[in-house]
Amino acid sequence: MSSRIRVGNLVEYAGSPWRVLRVLGIEAVLLRSDTGSEVSVDPLAIRFPETCPAVAPPLLVTDELAYSEGDWIEATRRHDLVTALAGKPSRTSADVATAAVSLGVTPRHVWGLLRRSRMHGLESAAFLPSHRAPRAKRLCMGIETIIRQSIDQHYAKPGRPGLQSLVREVAGRCTAAALPSPSAKAVKARVRARDQVWLARRREGSGKARSLALLTGAHPGAAAPWERVQIDSTPCDIRLVAETQRTVIGRPTITFAIDIYSRTVLGFSVSLQSASTITVATCLAYACLPKRDWLAQRDLTSVHWPVWGKPLILEFDQGPENEAKGIQRGLRLHGIRSKVRQKGHPEHHGTIERLIGTMMRRIHERRGTTFSSINERGDAEPDRLACLSLPELEQVVVLEIDHYNHSTHDGIGDRPLDRYLAWYLRPDLSDDQRIPPLLPAERLLLDFLPYERRRLVRTGFRLFRVDYSARDLLGMWKRQNQKKIERVVVYDPRSLAIVWVVDDADGEYVSVPYRVPRADMTLAESVAARRKLQALKAEDRTETRLFEAVSQVRAVEERGRTATSRMKAERSRQARRAAAAPVSGDDVTATRTTAELPLPSPRAPMPPATIEPFADVEDL
Repeated sequence: MSSRIRVGNLVEYAGSPWRVLRVLGIEAVLLRSDTGSEVSVDPLAIRFPETCPAVAPPLLVTDELAYSEGDWIEATRRHDLVTALAGKPSRTSADVATAAVSLGVTPRHVWGLLRRSRMHGLESAAFLPSHRAPRAKRLCMGIETIIRQSIDQHYAKPGRPGLQSLVREVAGRCTAAALPSPSAKAVKARVRARDQVWLARRREGSGKARSLALLTGAHPGAAAPWERVQIDSTPCDIRLVAETQRTVIGRPTITFAIDIYSRTVLGFSVSLQSASTITVATCLAYACLPKRDWLAQRDLTSVHWPVWGKPLILEFDQGPENEAKGIQRGLRLHGIRSKVRQKGHPEHHGTIERLIGTMMRRIHERRGTTFSSINERGDAEPDRLACLSLPELEQVVVLEIDHYNHSTHDGIGDRPLDRYLAWYLRPDLSDDQRIPPLLPAERLLLDFLPYERRRLVRTGFRLFRVDYSARDLLGMWKRQNQKKIERVVVYDPRSLAIVWVVDDADGEYVSVPYRVPRADMTLAESVAARRKLQALKAEDRTETRLFEAVSQVRAVEERGRTATSRMKAERSRQARRAAAAPVSGDDVTATRTTAELPLPSPRAPMPPATIEPFADVEDL
């Protein structure tokens, strides 16, 4: 504004035009109207008419990285020389000529710089060496349109056509339009000029586009432990073996819960099932309860993990295991608010994602690891090197978590567990805030298990085509008084021998077993048996036939497991025998491969297998 308040300039004050007569200082300017009246006003009260041309030009947009330090020093020298010449009260043509020689320009150019400096002022950036502007496109508008349409319709597709395919497509379209075909270099330049994030989304999906897009915003964070807790599940990069036979049984699923304030790992769960309500519920129960007894049972008394409490906000993704009605019911019962991450944006839960990445890198150091991808795995053989069972993997994970909680975290610059415990030692806390709340251990897991709504009838509750009843239901039956009341029946998919019913009188859980004593079964076995019964007649779809189908499936599976184990053992014996046998020209048998050796028939008679009521999954 100060550059526009000059003697003789036209300004506005109090809605009338005035001329600047004299600048008295920073607080007063003397103005004169066309009638000859004069007034002293505050410069901040002066307005400029729209017809008055803008005196101060916009700041020069300069790419600082395009110039070296020497360029800026030379620009500053030139700026100082012109500024000193402009401030000279009596300058002559000789002074201008001398300055022109020093600047390497003509005197006329110097007079122009002086005039511009007097009216608008000059910046040092105005004296930087000029860079050649990017060359204008030389293709005609028709060819440019064809290239743009070819990129949109041919190149930006999930099939990911190559640049050469795009060049051929453009050439074909140009030939059809009687236009010359552009070079491959020109087409490639147009591809580079397009929005790369948009191209990645069209060609490789939102995941690749997300890795190229700019991240904005930040997580709100937490001001205290348990204020925000993130939970997530992932397949664990390792192969497990059975605890008894030590044969490979599969790849587990691991779930972690982490505190945002302290970065302390609150709990975890490992299961051979895929991510489900059970894995999330087990992790939440383990995170919220004290861990001393659990650690002592696994001979991990050296692990220091004094962490328990209740989350205020639980953050998770849109996985079905997190949005299951059992998990949502538990959150409502305990007053835990949920925050669901938007689909396709794992960076919104970066804390739990980084924890999973750290733990998986440590798992990669164990024998039997599958690594994160086939390329990373290389020549490793996870099935051959696998040696950890499920309980042993739990011990390994606990020790890794203990190391994580006692190591300095780069995000907070402190040890997570030290930061967690230090918050409860703050002098401004009251006595009731110094110890986290202790949730009831006997019912915490049940609050998060899956459930169904069922009516109590004369035969008890019917769930999954099986009747459940017990004497403890007599109180509910009498209070119900023949009314049709639905009740919450909680079940554990790992064992359907017992279900739990919520008593409407006190809200406690009542355990209810099978009405008729039978063998235990899992939910997966129940589903498989019911599918098998669908082809039978209506009179054959009874509870007895259901358990008979479960027993038949278990018997077939046991025979298959035993036959497979025997064949593997026989292959190993014959391979060792073939390797130890001498090789000679006359002995044809010694040169036969293991695959050519006779193997026992899988249909050979087998000894009767004893089917336990509820075989552990590791024994399958």
